Amino acid sequence: MRMPLEMFISLRYLKAKRRHRFISFISFISIAGVALGVMALIVVLAVMSGFEREMKEKVIGVYAELHIHTRALMYDWPGVVAKAEAVPGVVAASPFILNPLMLRTPQRQARGVMVRGIDPEGERRATSLAKLLKQGDLLASGPGILVGKALARELGLVVGDEVKLISPVEVDTPAGPVPIVLDRVIAGIFNAGMSDYDSNLIYADLATAQKLYRFGDGVHGVSVKIRDLYDTDRIQGELRKAFPFPCIVKSWMEQNPTLFAAVNMEKKVMFIIVTLIVLVAALNIASTLIMVVMEKTKDIGILKAIGVRPLSIMAVFTVEGAIIGAIGALIGTAAGLLFLEHINSIATAIDWLTGFNPFPSDIYYFDQIPVEFSWARICWTGFIALALSTIGALYPAWKASRLDPVEALRYE
Repeated sequence: MRMPLEMFISLRYLKAKRRHRFISFISFISIAGVALGVMALIVVLAVMSGFEREMKEKVIGVYAELHIHTRALMYDWPGVVAKAEAVPGVVAASPFILNPLMLRTPQRQARGVMVRGIDPEGERRATSLAKLLKQGDLLASGPGILVGKALARELGLVVGDEVKLISPVEVDTPAGPVPIVLDRVIAGIFNAGMSDYDSNLIYADLATAQKLYRFGDGVHGVSVKIRDLYDTDRIQGELRKAFPFPCIVKSWMEQNPTLFAAVNMEKKVMFIIVTLIVLVAALNIASTLIMVVMEKTKDIGILKAIGVRPLSIMAVFTVEGAIIGAIGALIGTAAGLLFLEHINSIATAIDWLTGFNPFPSDIYYFDQIPVEFSWARICWTGFIALALSTIGALYPAWKASRLDPVEALRYE
């Protein structure tokens, strides 16, 4: 099978000759620019998608997909749990209390935290707390609390330590109002993988939380775990029909609107910014091909003189731009995948060599850089690079097709 004339000439022009080494070097720079842009785009999209995925998993793992609550305390929560679990698609439901308190250690260190009062058995089915536990149990052995890994490290706590839970609610005594204080043992340590949870959240059994805030049998609401995350809207609608006002049914997205809106906005902005790198590389290709056209004026004149059509001349340089873009896209894709494979090792090496941590867990919530990539997204990135490279080649290709063979060969 014979190679098309346009492809043959394009490949010949890409090969370096001794007197055209500078043009070939510029072509290499253009390929490197496309490769760098594609690599950056793949890495940024994979990290941002991984960040979004991890945020979803951590939030859902701790708080479940849906919540049912009222503006006042909910006292009929056993009936709410039973009714919610009867909705198709719901896996489990469990009551909860979420309030602030002061935690004081045996060393008299004090720390403000959020306490989540739970029913241990219900929470085991409604959230991923059982998977997050690194030491201890789910409070099933008696009154106790679970603390996050970061909080335990910060305060020097271990399983078995006794701490004081100091409520902001006060009770009247002969000596005057005093806060409610309960002594509890550290029953376990969990690791949610998000510093915000691991350093600011503790778990207590439902009875302990109710005593701390004098709720009686009341709770703040009910967490609902569903079978399919993508079925959230339908199940939320079913729950709203089952629990009309004054009950409020909120999804995990509605509970954290600002956080996930910021992540989505940052993802879009980063995509636009990094795409500009590929666009700059496409402009490099345009400037390279303009130089090639100037260098190959004689060749173009000869081709047109022997009857090669202007459209074929245009195709020669358009194909050359596309080849540069394709090579750059392939190299960039390979480099991006390799970088993602070792991204955490690279971050650790940078931290060790320079003392600069490019991904501090206290800012980005996670203890390692999350990554998620799909072949569809990678193919789309390569297509963008190829399209921009081809578009960048159109102008010099058009100029080449309009060259007058008489003028091109006048002084040859």
